[in-house]
Amino acid sequence: MSNVVSGEVLNNAEESINDILNSMKPEEKDALKGWYWYDWANQAYALTVMTVIVPALMANLYNTATGTQGGAGFYALIYGIAMAIVAVTAPALGVIADRIPVKKSMLFWYTVVGIIFCAAMGAAPYFGDGGYKILALMYVLGSIGFSGGNTIYYAFMPYLAPKKAMDHVSSWGYAYGFMGGSILLLFHLVVLLATPWDSNFQLAVIFVTSALWWWGFGALMFFKTPEPPVLDEMEYQGVVSSTKFAYKQVWKTLKEIRKFRVLFLYIVAYLLFYDGVNTINGMASAFGESVLRINPTMNIALLLTVNVVAIPMSIIFGRIANKSGTKFALMLALAIYCAVAITAVGFAPLELENDHKRYDFQYDWDENTGNYTLTTLYDRGIDGWVSAESEGDAEFRNAFGEWMNFESEDEESIGGFKMFQGFSALLVIGIATAGVGFGMMALMRQNLGKIGLMMILVLSGGVMYGSAMMFSEDVEAQDKASSSITEVEAVSMIAAFDNATDHRFSIHFNGGPIDIANQSEIGERHPTMVNQGGMFDWWPETMRDLVWEPLGIGVSLQWIILGFFVGCVMGAAGAQARSMFTMLIPKSRTTEFFGFFGFIGKAAAMLGPFLYAAAAGWFDDRVAIMSIVVVIVIGSYLCSRVDLEEGMRMADEEDERVMALKNSITNNDSE
Repeated sequence: MSNVVSGEVLNNAEESINDILNSMKPEEKDALKGWYWYDWANQAYALTVMTVIVPALMANLYNTATGTQGGAGFYALIYGIAMAIVAVTAPALGVIADRIPVKKSMLFWYTVVGIIFCAAMGAAPYFGDGGYKILALMYVLGSIGFSGGNTIYYAFMPYLAPKKAMDHVSSWGYAYGFMGGSILLLFHLVVLLATPWDSNFQLAVIFVTSALWWWGFGALMFFKTPEPPVLDEMEYQGVVSSTKFAYKQVWKTLKEIRKFRVLFLYIVAYLLFYDGVNTINGMASAFGESVLRINPTMNIALLLTVNVVAIPMSIIFGRIANKSGTKFALMLALAIYCAVAITAVGFAPLELENDHKRYDFQYDWDENTGNYTLTTLYDRGIDGWVSAESEGDAEFRNAFGEWMNFESEDEESIGGFKMFQGFSALLVIGIATAGVGFGMMALMRQNLGKIGLMMILVLSGGVMYGSAMMFSEDVEAQDKASSSITEVEAVSMIAAFDNATDHRFSIHFNGGPIDIANQSEIGERHPTMVNQGGMFDWWPETMRDLVWEPLGIGVSLQWIILGFFVGCVMGAAGAQARSMFTMLIPKSRTTEFFGFFGFIGKAAAMLGPFLYAAAAGWFDDRVAIMSIVVVIVIGSYLCSRVDLEEGMRMADEEDERVMALKNSITNNDSE
């Protein structure tokens, strides 16, 4: 009987929301769709760039250049710096947007900055050992564009539909984002697996297409969604005066927010759990690269799994919110997040043994030549794994430099060539992105529909093909992953195994003479050497002994399992958190409060990575993740203490007060 009643309540709730949405005017529906399409668009940056490619790429470039496995911590530091800049500017900009009708203009310029530097990141690998520094700079600027724009983008939501429909609107916004991001990720997986281009050019294509995706679909919001009304408008008085006023208002908001005690408690809770959730999401691929040595394509597979699962689960959690309450749905999502993060700390590569294909440097016996031919893991080449100059790889180079050709940058001409190559790549990327982007806008203004879409695809494909012909290296000619050594050299190399232990690589000989076949070397800092003195090393050791090894579950499958469970709650955590905040704020001060919300979110996004970087530096990456889990737990507890009904009542009272004051002023002026 109770199930029937619950079902009826749910159906009635859905019918009520559908009635509300169906009663909206055509132009209002278009405005809402435009807002949805922007989420579809900018997830190209959020998912492909911020979550998949850049963390792993920056970690890899840093690890290779320094000869360490500290890339995850370095990425966390850079991400924290980007969020710190946004955190400082978001509240003031929110106040300005609340008083002056400039939301669309601000969103436009944030979007422009994000698109430019998203595309420019594709040039970073061409700068050689300095590439991680170039990527870090571009990533900071691109993330400012993305995160700052999101603060303004969120502030549109209360004006697009009635408050009762906020759960629906928020959930569908996330669903659009996951769908758009998943489609683009699938294309990028094809680029990595099915194109003959060298890895640097593949990455350039990924960054450029992410920028164009954001540009093209994001434009729909600027075409369809109008500037929201301003309830308390002021005259623009220049940058300096407006900025001073903005920060005075931010300070005032900070002092006044205490009277919204429910909202204040939620903001503190949000700062903590959002901090944890987003840090774990953002650090996943860097963790996979530095700690687990995951195949780069598995990071895309992970996010595809996350997004495919997240699309229906975002809708399901929206229904759970309608039936059991927004807070209940949010708390459930956070509990699952904590369980998943703790499990992820226990991820560990299976022991290598004689699994030849999993070694970093694989020597295969060639019967025809009587030599051993070298292949590297993930076809990165020797210089893709080992830096020719880093102190961290010195022992490995000294031990095996006689048999491996490490790329040398001793001559200034080499460094100069890398800089020239990098700036040349930057120029080509800029021309290609601008050419396709403006051509795409011209076609969109013609309203050509499917024909226009086909023309855009042909234009993009032509530019990619032309750039590949001009700029992509001949992989076969330039492949540094292959070299060969004789049987005598192999014996000498194996003898050197005992002289090199402090390194992060593995070597294995497959086939050939009986005294050489299956000989191997595994460094003490290799990821399969789980027990490296860390506080939580016992956990992955236990999980490997009791779960992963008996079931034959390697890191790739562990990664997909992680993606499945994160996908179940990723959209829900964000959508319900955003929806809950929307319910608690006065509509009359929505952008100001969203600016403050943005400040809290960016402060969280700043503090979390800084905490991760510090914990990883003092201890290791597994300790860093566990410290983030503690933060989520504390935030979840505080969130459980939020009285949502009381908070909504207080927000409505504030709106009534503002409207009464406005009417009073209007009446006095008329008199």
